[in-house]
Amino acid sequence: MAKYRKVLLALCLFTVGVCVHAQYLRTSYFMEGVSSRLQLNPALQPTNGYINIPVLGSFNIGASSNVLGTSDIIDILDSGEDLFSNDALYNRLKTDNRLNVNLNTELLSFGWHRGKGFWSVNVGLRADVGASIPKSMFEYMRDANGFSLTDGIQSYKIGNERFDLNAYAEVGVGYSRQITDKLTVGGRFNVLLGIARAEMEINRFDVEMDIPDVANAENLRPEDWYGSNYSYNVQANLVTSYKGGGLDFDQNGYISGFDFGGGFGIAGTGFDIDLGASYQIFDNLTVSAAVLDLGFIKWKDNVTTAASVSEGESVVIDQENYDKYINDDFLNLDRFNLRENNAAVQSSKTRLASTIVLAGEYGFFENKLAVGAIYTTRFVEPKTLNELTFSATYRPKNWFNAAISYSPVQAGGKSLGLGLKLGSLFLGTDYMFFGNNSKSVNGFIGISIPLGAKKSDVI
Repeated sequence: MAKYRKVLLALCLFTVGVCVHAQYLRTSYFMEGVSSRLQLNPALQPTNGYINIPVLGSFNIGASSNVLGTSDIIDILDSGEDLFSNDALYNRLKTDNRLNVNLNTELLSFGWHRGKGFWSVNVGLRADVGASIPKSMFEYMRDANGFSLTDGIQSYKIGNERFDLNAYAEVGVGYSRQITDKLTVGGRFNVLLGIARAEMEINRFDVEMDIPDVANAENLRPEDWYGSNYSYNVQANLVTSYKGGGLDFDQNGYISGFDFGGGFGIAGTGFDIDLGASYQIFDNLTVSAAVLDLGFIKWKDNVTTAASVSEGESVVIDQENYDKYINDDFLNLDRFNLRENNAAVQSSKTRLASTIVLAGEYGFFENKLAVGAIYTTRFVEPKTLNELTFSATYRPKNWFNAAISYSPVQAGGKSLGLGLKLGSLFLGTDYMFFGNNSKSVNGFIGISIPLGAKKSDVI
């Protein structure tokens, strides 16, 4: 179990983008031969129509953190029993450590040109995860495990923790049209089918504990804690929506575990819209903008379970309660005494993580080479993510496009983006890992079959 707790802790500490900030592949934005650019702006018509291969036709996953990088995650997984004694890792943590992870894949998608317009249809799956964990939690766990101890009564404030998960399917129809020789506008409407959500918020968790006076703190035994005073004050809420499962409660109404054995089902419904436009200022200069994922999911009350706590307690540590309060499983919900809250079980709405996109490009050599910049703002939990991407794109043929990009904000300037379309295969990343401790990673794979005439043949 200790191994799995470390994996979960690593995920929680790394969650600020593998919901990824790269929900969309920015490197593909100026690649006219790929269909994935429609995900960033529904007005950007690809050169050809297309039919994407199910799942692998458009598969995107990524992650980013404001603190830890890929090397740090490897250190956590390799740390064994030395996780909390790793001073180098502890010193890299910030007061607030955030992580996002997301996944986007299309089960069915295709698009085609008709006159000056372009139609697209997609059926896909998406998942967004966000988490925030304070450094004080790690400090508390170091002391509880016997590292960097100071004898006597110690106080900790471990609140402001948050975990959010949304998983849903979408069925969408998009259309874009060239209004004038310079202006193209587009939009997409998606019906959303909620699969699962989980929201946990620990607003307050104040702990005061009496540290044992021992000669060798690093060899602290459970029995050394017996007789020590432990008091806490906690305010927390947990809500899940999942058809056929969710939170389980014991006979006293306290959380006893999670039940996800009921299989998948529709736990909520909603919709969203994407809007975009592209305008050619001069022959070689084009600007564009988009607003994505404007919508919500309304979750059903009959598939929603909720628990909450607002209480304080003072106890003496003994053999019976040691595992609850002092062991290294901070993520054990027994620690918080969360109790079923039927009053909180009601239909509720979850706002999607909307994105704003602003871009500009300049073309050379009859528009076969383009340089451009993209600015994106994604309103994820627990904090909005911003990125600025510079790119150069070579697009001589529909079957061959190549791009290189640089996104300095989320990755801390330690990675490059690459995109390559070769025939029906497209591979790309905004954050190529070159052995540095990059705080953002992502990857995209697409396999599509050309459909219909080229854009220039139908206008």
